[in-house]
Amino acid sequence: MNAQLFRLKSHLAGWREWEMNPIVIKELRQGVRSWSVTGMLMLFLVVLFVASLGFLITSSFDATANLGLGGTMFSCFVIILAVASMFFIPLYTGVRVAGERAENNMDLLYVTTLSPTRIILGKFLCSAYIVLLFFSACMPFMAFTNLLRGVDLPTVFFILAFLFLFVCAANMVAIFLACLPLSRPFKFLFVLYGIFQSFFVIGSLVALSLELLRSGVGAKMAEPYFWVTSTTVAAVVVAGAGLFFVLSVALISPPSANRALGVRAYITAAWLAGGLLTLYWVWRQSEARLIMVWQTVTYILMFCALLNVISNADRLSLRVRRAIPQPAPGRALAFFFFNGAAGGLCWVAALVALTLLGGNAVLEVKKWMVTVPGGADSGIDLFLSEMRITFLYAFSYALTALFIHRKFLPTRSPKLAGLLALLLAGGWAMAPGIFLFFANRLSRKSIEGLQLGNVFNVLYTRDPSELVWHLYFALGWLVIAIFLNLGWFRQQAGQFRRPTEITLPPVLPPAS
Repeated sequence: MNAQLFRLKSHLAGWREWEMNPIVIKELRQGVRSWSVTGMLMLFLVVLFVASLGFLITSSFDATANLGLGGTMFSCFVIILAVASMFFIPLYTGVRVAGERAENNMDLLYVTTLSPTRIILGKFLCSAYIVLLFFSACMPFMAFTNLLRGVDLPTVFFILAFLFLFVCAANMVAIFLACLPLSRPFKFLFVLYGIFQSFFVIGSLVALSLELLRSGVGAKMAEPYFWVTSTTVAAVVVAGAGLFFVLSVALISPPSANRALGVRAYITAAWLAGGLLTLYWVWRQSEARLIMVWQTVTYILMFCALLNVISNADRLSLRVRRAIPQPAPGRALAFFFFNGAAGGLCWVAALVALTLLGGNAVLEVKKWMVTVPGGADSGIDLFLSEMRITFLYAFSYALTALFIHRKFLPTRSPKLAGLLALLLAGGWAMAPGIFLFFANRLSRKSIEGLQLGNVFNVLYTRDPSELVWHLYFALGWLVIAIFLNLGWFRQQAGQFRRPTEITLPPVLPPAS
């Protein structure tokens, strides 16, 4: 009884710690004391006040009442809010996290006993509170537009919730970019790239918000299709933010931790949920080609994951090996989700194979039930053929890079394997073009011609017979690469087990 009470008190204490996250308190205290947040908020209020005052003064000179004044003012406020929140808050959040990630700044990320999950969650919650502060300051101005006609309150609240969700996702992306282990020049380049991309994101959000305002959200809220579509979009945004969250947690975790477990488990769960959601839309719209959206997103993620898993170290830390399940079925399943290049390759191969099989099954069922036009049918088949060959080439590059790194550069960092895979793909693709350029025979037709081993040539080729040659070449190369790495893979699978005994270092006698 006492043991159960002790466990209950421990759980309650843990929940209390989660509710009172010290990272949130620290960040909010520093944000309140910072002139950047206070100054930006005051400037934001001044701009909103001047804009609303300008609209009211201008409309007072009109001879007739402007029945669309509220909608016009609301559109202006949406632009101001989107620019201020999407540009300032992610930049502020990312710069603060990047400053704490610097090696010469032994701040919270290096001296705290908090878990990486709580640290990233605290950073994200603090940025969400700042977003909520800006939206709360803008809320009275936007609610005032309802009194001037041209916009209804359901539309106001829906667009604000829509913008809030996207700004929070942008904050999570900024935290992820700040957690990348890069030098200051590269981080500065990422900041410039993020600023450049933010203009496109802001433009897209403003255009979408104005389209929702024009179409009238309030009138569509009674339709089930509206809520299904909105929920799908929100789920996709939340899933993307969650992916960057688990990636950020993995980046700040110590090297001895099982970094791959959370990331691979989350991607697998999101992959399965995304497939079920896509199946629902295929059934609802009676459009089989929608399954290609889920396949394309999965392929992009798996390409990035493939470069990451071959950059993992072969030897697992003692901390990771202690967490390996003892029974054989659990150990086999954990092999896919724990650290290590061998298990990561199996995980990527399993997801890619299931995606191809699942997509093909859906397309075949819909072809049998619904007549598909010939042009659409050929386009789907061409896309599937290109994806198969592309991944065969990708696995061939990855396994070849692993073999080269293991045999000729064994003392180098395992991250070099990922760089070697990129060099193999890029070098093989650029070599024919460089040769043809110096031979003065470079043309679009020569680039589209058959170039076995060139993964980019697969995307240019439209001749099915050339794709067959690519398929045979990629299969042969993959078989050879698997044979070269077969011994290494057996060794990794055999060593993946919990240590039976731990040898401690000898205790030295005290110095006399």
